[in-house]
Amino acid sequence: MPARIGPYNTGVKPNRAVLCLWTAALVATACASSGRSVALRQLTTAPCDTARRAEAAVDWFGPDSPEERLRLSAWCESVGPAALRAPERTIPIPDIALSGVVVVTWKVHEGGGDIQRLMTDLRRRSRDGSGIAPAPALVLLVQEAFRSGEAVPVQVPADLRAPRAIHPRRPAFSDIVKVAEQEDMWLAYVPSMRNGRDSREDRGCAILSTLPLSNVAGIELPWISQRRVAVIATINARQGNTPWQLRAVSVHLDNRRGRSRQAAALARVASAHDAGGIPIIIGGDLNTWMGPGEDAVRQIDAVAARVRECGDAPTFRFRRHLDYLFTTLPADVRRGCQILPDVFGSDHHPTMLRLFAPDLL
Repeated sequence: MPARIGPYNTGVKPNRAVLCLWTAALVATACASSGRSVALRQLTTAPCDTARRAEAAVDWFGPDSPEERLRLSAWCESVGPAALRAPERTIPIPDIALSGVVVVTWKVHEGGGDIQRLMTDLRRRSRDGSGIAPAPALVLLVQEAFRSGEAVPVQVPADLRAPRAIHPRRPAFSDIVKVAEQEDMWLAYVPSMRNGRDSREDRGCAILSTLPLSNVAGIELPWISQRRVAVIATINARQGNTPWQLRAVSVHLDNRRGRSRQAAALARVASAHDAGGIPIIIGGDLNTWMGPGEDAVRQIDAVAARVRECGDAPTFRFRRHLDYLFTTLPADVRRGCQILPDVFGSDHHPTMLRLFAPDLL
């Protein structure tokens, strides 16, 4: 089993006050353009409360209507618990003003994307030829991450129509927990759904980071046609001698109509960032088949501006732009954004944003 994130010796005190502010925002009603409102609340237990779960380190939020709770809990029973991991070795926290931070959002197609090859490529790009410049910190906002093994239950509720299995050609290390172990990185993974009835596999959103993670939360989004859960965590670093934090979100919206309801609920969460004084970055596959003009994009853009320097080039086949970054970080810390030309084994292109350090990439 992966090591769980425990006390953080990061020099940055976890900000529980921010979680309280987020809770207040979640309890508020999230209204989408459809006119139907969805109330989100903090859940007092893990969303499917069974004896096998041990998720005290994860806060949970979700819809409070009995109808939605019934559907979401049934799907939740088919997946394993959230997976949290801290590095086994002590890693000094870099000064991001010197090293910079690279934030990538990427849908990895059920583990088909080669995350380790992507990280190697990012580090190669950051070299300035002198060998002196420190490697940038990496924060990966991953969607359709894959996890297999004993953490995923054998049994599936009899009345659950499990999602079909997606089994792309996978690299040697494709399981998101094993990638984190191999690279000795911080991980927050929250599964959304099972990957087929007959396989002990689940899939969901993850944050994989070389910087410490704290205050992890899972947010069940309003039901459309499948259970979708965003994962949120605080990234902890230092800027010179000053502690620095960033609230990061990885999200994967439904590919059916009505996803703007999910975006609206997520936007209500993001709107709490101002009260806490911590900037936020949101990355994900929004499944916007009609492009950036969709209401789902506008809902999030209203509270955390879309990073328009990333451009609108296709991130998926059929010339579709489905993947986005949004942030409240000021423009003067951003050093450029691009959609990478390689898909690294996935069916989506990674979108990469550079922060702080000179433009070496």
